[in-house]
Amino acid sequence: MEKPSWDTEDLLPLINASLSINNLLPDSVLQANPDSSMKIVYQNDIFHFSMDTLFKIPDTSLIKAYTVPVPVTVQPGQPVVNNNLSETTYNLHQAQLRTIIIKSGFVNYNIRSSIHEVTNFVYGLPCATLNGVPFTINISVPAAVGNTPGVYNQTYDLSGYIIDLTGINKNKINTIYTSLTALVSPSGHAVLVNPTDSLVINNTFQKFIPYYAKGYFGEDTLKIGPSETDFSMFKRIVDGTIQLEDVNFNLSIENPIGLDAQVFINNLNSINTRKGTNISLVNSVIGSPININRASESGGNVFPTYANFPLNTGNSNIKPMIENLPDKFGYSMQMITNPLGNISGSNDFIYSDKLLKVIMNMEIPLSFVANNLTLVDTLALNIASNSGVQNIKSGTITLIADNGFPFNATLQIYLLNAHNVAIDSLFSNVNTIDAAPINSSLRATGKKTTKIIIPLSESKMNLLYNTKKAISKIKFNHNRHRQFVHRPLPHHRSGGHVVGD
Repeated sequence: MEKPSWDTEDLLPLINASLSINNLLPDSVLQANPDSSMKIVYQNDIFHFSMDTLFKIPDTSLIKAYTVPVPVTVQPGQPVVNNNLSETTYNLHQAQLRTIIIKSGFVNYNIRSSIHEVTNFVYGLPCATLNGVPFTINISVPAAVGNTPGVYNQTYDLSGYIIDLTGINKNKINTIYTSLTALVSPSGHAVLVNPTDSLVINNTFQKFIPYYAKGYFGEDTLKIGPSETDFSMFKRIVDGTIQLEDVNFNLSIENPIGLDAQVFINNLNSINTRKGTNISLVNSVIGSPININRASESGGNVFPTYANFPLNTGNSNIKPMIENLPDKFGYSMQMITNPLGNISGSNDFIYSDKLLKVIMNMEIPLSFVANNLTLVDTLALNIASNSGVQNIKSGTITLIADNGFPFNATLQIYLLNAHNVAIDSLFSNVNTIDAAPINSSLRATGKKTTKIIIPLSESKMNLLYNTKKAISKIKFNHNRHRQFVHRPLPHHRSGGHVVGD
């Protein structure tokens, strides 16, 4: 025979992949009911109040120069400045603070001395204590040399300090004070101090972030938003629509701040940025005043207050909002702080890690209709390394799909180049993977196997040899009488083999 030939049938797996309900929804949002049916339980914080919303302590410098009115000779150990107290008051808008605990913050202490002898300083913040001990430092400033002053510069950490902001006489607000004693070094020499000589002290309080604050936070109107928050529940779904059987949704406000407030939710909307769709909540809570009572504290424990607003298919459009498959929620609000004035007697309080927030809690039976519900996944290919495939020029691929979902599905596989750009697809025709069988309760009872034959040309086979990655894109659709899925689902699994010359 001048041209010998033979037929072969090789069953060689090219791709194995599975798709479970966890590919549709994150594991963390799925819970099983006692009857083995599934439900979605999801919580998301829409808005977090910030301490900066009430007040922010700015960086502040307290600069003071000390001089003598007439020339004087100062003996070693003799004070140049004796127990001088200086106050500085912060402008904190409406807030009138009496006490703060510093979460993080610093004081920078800079001294320039034109006295021609070493000067010892005792610098303190009598109003700032750590474990009951006031902040105090003892430092030495070099002597001036000619017209060059002696300089000392150092930054000190005030984290954890409790600061009393009522001033020297305990009758002020937002006020911090320092103490200073300066004397010629006892080990030095007598020195002549002239009126032109000076001690210039610059105290700079930097980056004060309170952990706790107490006082009166003022009566103010705060505008919040418009803003958006991420919603991750449907992040794995790239296209399509669903029709839910039911949605139970609770909008709640948790207030762990010692502050009365009145809140107006002006808008709450479901945003699908992939499709550009936006659905606003329709419910009586929108635009209505919500009175929020202050929290209480005892022994370092905080007892928040709550306001809850159940949303369901009977009192709102929450169902179409969730069916919008949002990846974000938008909101705008307004808050009036202390609408009745200073009824706490300046005992409002706030902790930096216990802040007012708006929360949505959602529970959805996993029972829905799918319309072109689309998932995308990346597959690894390594056909070239399979010695049994390398000599095949053309043939067919048989896709074997075991489908445990109660939905029909269509599948496309896109082949990627080295830059992860799709350059070709595997299927030239629309295909259908049959839905799993269901019982009278509309639950999947097993798997349905579907085989799809795919012609494979020589050029496409060569492309497969050179492809390392592929993207699978699967669309789910319900067919009649197969609308809902209630229980944990078996995997969708697919494999293939090549038959060729």
